[in-house]
Amino acid sequence: MRKWIGTCALLMGVMLLSLLGTVRADETGKGKAAGPVGTFWSLPKEQGKVSLVMAGQPDPVTVSVTNTTIFAGICLDCNLPLEFKPGEAGKNCSVCGCAVSNAACIVGKPVKEGTWQAMLKQLPHGVALRPTYNEADKPESGLKKLVVDLRTVLLPVAGLEGQTPDQLLTLVKPLGGTQAELIDNGKLLQIRLKSDWTTERAGKLEKALAKLNAKYVVPEEPKAGQ
Repeated sequence: MRKWIGTCALLMGVMLLSLLGTVRADETGKGKAAGPVGTFWSLPKEQGKVSLVMAGQPDPVTVSVTNTTIFAGICLDCNLPLEFKPGEAGKNCSVCGCAVSNAACIVGKPVKEGTWQAMLKQLPHGVALRPTYNEADKPESGLKKLVVDLRTVLLPVAGLEGQTPDQLLTLVKPLGGTQAELIDNGKLLQIRLKSDWTTERAGKLEKALAKLNAKYVVPEEPKAGQ
């Protein structure tokens, strides 16, 4: 009997590790369903909407968040996959039962307002967001799911033209970067990481860019109808 219980426990442990590995692979863009990559830009005045800078899009796009939208990521307290709906952002973590909110578990620090809007605003600058729309490739159809990917960074930049892949890697390697590339004609810097992106790392990158006469670029507000 003890042998059977031990075997079951071992199998459950293997399954859990496999699940965590799959989630981390999806976060770093190596999973089967990586999808489009964007990053938080702003909260429009219209309630229930969020604007994202998206790779491959010349302008930020504005999408609707509904009561059925799913926010997903990794609980930074217990390192387990975490999903919740907008109305559950302020509730206690749904996977490990810790005393902090779902929103705080995603961000890694307190989110006093306990809302999804506050959560997005407190994410480290440039953290990748992977949206799934209610209708494929149609942002106007609204958000079905939004995955917070702390192992990928997407930043609008200027002044890095002419930097080689090796030079970009040298720039981000001290910050935990394993890969860096300029995309969208040099307008976006995409970084892959071996560990989670943080506010501290974002600040250090901003200072490193300044030494190269480069900087973050503030995108234009979304145009009407987007």
